Amino acid sequence: MNLREGQRPLVAAHRGSSGSAPENTMAAFRMAAAAGADMIEFDVRMTGDFELVVHHDRRLGRTSDGSGRIGDLTLRDIKTFDAGSWYSRRFRGERIPTLHEVLEEFPRSLGMNIEVKTDGETRKGIALAESVLRAVLEFRPPRRTESGTGPTFVSSFNHAFLRRLHMLDPSVRTGALYLRIRDGFRPASRIARRAGASVFVCSRAQLRARHIRDARTHDLTVAVYGVNTRRDLAAVRRAGADVVITDYPERIIRALRSF
Repeated sequence: MNLREGQRPLVAAHRGSSGSAPENTMAAFRMAAAAGADMIEFDVRMTGDFELVVHHDRRLGRTSDGSGRIGDLTLRDIKTFDAGSWYSRRFRGERIPTLHEVLEEFPRSLGMNIEVKTDGETRKGIALAESVLRAVLEFRPPRRTESGTGPTFVSSFNHAFLRRLHMLDPSVRTGALYLRIRDGFRPASRIARRAGASVFVCSRAQLRARHIRDARTHDLTVAVYGVNTRRDLAAVRRAGADVVITDYPERIIRALRSF
C-alpha cells in the first residue's frame, strides 16, 4: 500500500461520501464507490446481542431517529431506526448497516478501513476482536493476492484491541490511530509496532514530516484523515501520505487529476 515515486495517494471515503450523504450508510458507501474511491472508511460497534453494526457514536441520537446506547440494544431494535432523514428527506428510510452487509455488497477491488470503536464497551473487547476478525477473514481474507483486490485494514484508537487482533491473526493488517494526549512525540513506527500495526493513521493537522520519514524507514503505510480541500490535499500529497481520507471523494479525485 506504500506509494512508489510519482504515484497518487489512495482516496478513502470517510464514513462513505459523508459530505454528500448520511454518514456510515449504504447510500454513502455506494456514492463513494460510484465516485471512484479506492477505499471506504467506516466505524464498527458491537450491539447488546453481539452483532457488528456500522455506527460512529456510542449513542444513536445524532445520526438516526433512535435513542440509547448501541451496546444496550439488539440488532433487531437498531434496524427499526431511520438513519437517513436527519441528513435529508432524500435519504429517508436508510438503515444502520451491519459489517457483514457492507463487506458482502462491495467487490474486493474496493478497499476498506474498518475503524473499530471500543469506548463504552464493557465486554473488554474479547468478543469484539474475534467477531471482527471472523468477518474480515470471511469476506476480505488477507492471503488472497489476486489482482483487483483492494487494500483492507482494521484500525482503532484502542491499541490494546489491535494487539489482541494481531495476536489472534497476524496476517490481518491493522492501523494504529494517533492520539496526541497518549502518543505525544513518539515515532510513528514505535506507535504502530507496539500495536502490531502496519498502518499509521493521523489527522491532517497532526501530520508531520517526521512521521513520513520514520514510516518510510520502517515500511509503514501512512493514512491521513480530514483531507477535504484542494489545499489540504496538496499539503498531504507533498508530505508523501499513502492514503487520504476525505468526506468528499469525488472532489479529491477530481483535484488529484489536475496535479
